[in-house]
Amino acid sequence: MIPAELIRKKRDGAELTAQEIQWFIKGLTEGYVSEPQAAAFLMAAFLRGLSSRERAALTLAMRDSGRVYDFSSVAAPKVDKHSTGGVGDKISLPLLPLVVSCGVAVPMISGRGLGHTGGTVDKLESVGLNMDVDNARGVELLKRFGGFFAKQTADIAPADKTLYHLRDVTGTVESVGLITASILSKKFAENLDGLVMDVKVGKGAFMQSFDDARELAESMLGVAREAGLRMRVLFTNMDEPLGYAVGNWLEFQESLQALQGEAPSDVRELTERLGAAMVYVGGKADSVEHARTLVREAWNTHKAHTLFQELIAEQGGDIDGSAKRFLNIPRKALKASNDGVITAIQARQVGLAGIVLGAGRFKTDDVLDYSAGIVFQKKCGAEVRKGEEIAYVQGMNTEQFDEALALLTDAIRIDHSEYTPKPLVLEEWDSVE
Repeated sequence: MIPAELIRKKRDGAELTAQEIQWFIKGLTEGYVSEPQAAAFLMAAFLRGLSSRERAALTLAMRDSGRVYDFSSVAAPKVDKHSTGGVGDKISLPLLPLVVSCGVAVPMISGRGLGHTGGTVDKLESVGLNMDVDNARGVELLKRFGGFFAKQTADIAPADKTLYHLRDVTGTVESVGLITASILSKKFAENLDGLVMDVKVGKGAFMQSFDDARELAESMLGVAREAGLRMRVLFTNMDEPLGYAVGNWLEFQESLQALQGEAPSDVRELTERLGAAMVYVGGKADSVEHARTLVREAWNTHKAHTLFQELIAEQGGDIDGSAKRFLNIPRKALKASNDGVITAIQARQVGLAGIVLGAGRFKTDDVLDYSAGIVFQKKCGAEVRKGEEIAYVQGMNTEQFDEALALLTDAIRIDHSEYTPKPLVLEEWDSVE
């Protein structure tokens, strides 16, 4: 095959075969396809679009460019969850032990924070977790604990890293087909039996339009069907931050408290809904309602809380030491500017405030302050009085407190209008329904 001929074929609107796409991506990683040629392919794919077959072929080719796990010796169904990114989104932490308690294995490979959204890896590294998990270690943890927390490494879908960079500098980021392959290639490397997608929609999400979110979901479901992977998609509201805590250690701490039965209502509901989807996709319940009952039962027994602590310790995390380390962190209060009802908390602004405090990154090599973040005492629907503390910021970078508080002040609307909450889960789709 000749790279230029494949580029020309796509440029002219023809559909590439799986064999052609596999050859092209392999060539990119082995050096016989150049980065300029890959950039030309991306532009052709952006302008002409990719069919479901092409998206599936590209996803699998990118997956096969690096390490692919083999968990076939683990008898339980293997299911993971992926979120498109939110603020205060710590759901993965309580989700894993709850789903494992229902008989589903969860090899959870996560990422770092991106833009204004937080990352599961950063939250877990706040307690010193070792998230470098190779195949042998993964199998061991799945057999002993039913799950593990791992991070995406350079040898998982390395072609995606190259293509992601090229998309960023060639104006081809917004291609739904390319976004689909990028997300799913890393998840497909886990050799899953099922996958649940949490597609965030709203002011704090990357997909602010429901139409855009639906288009992405349809694309991912199409690839799942082509590849024979069971997938369920939940569209979830991300106008307001999830829970009361935003920041790495703060969100870990809130997750631990949630497993002890002290979950904020939105964290509890979304964890139950996503957990039920995972249990259902894994074949451990005959309906989503039955699966949600199983998740609730697992939560109420506190079995998941014990499992979570054991797994964190096994992977090198130190919960007690971290709790001592993050005691007495400097903080500053945010007070209500007037009487009224909180009718909006713009999640994106809250995420940006977290970055200013040091909980997120301006640049990829920035060092995080794991103690930094925001804690709300009041959220949407709450009545407040002028001068009442409604939140506080904390962290070691105290000179940034005022800038963060200014962002939060802009993010919070307090007035006398009636507040009507949106549903947390907007819609739910399945690849086989």
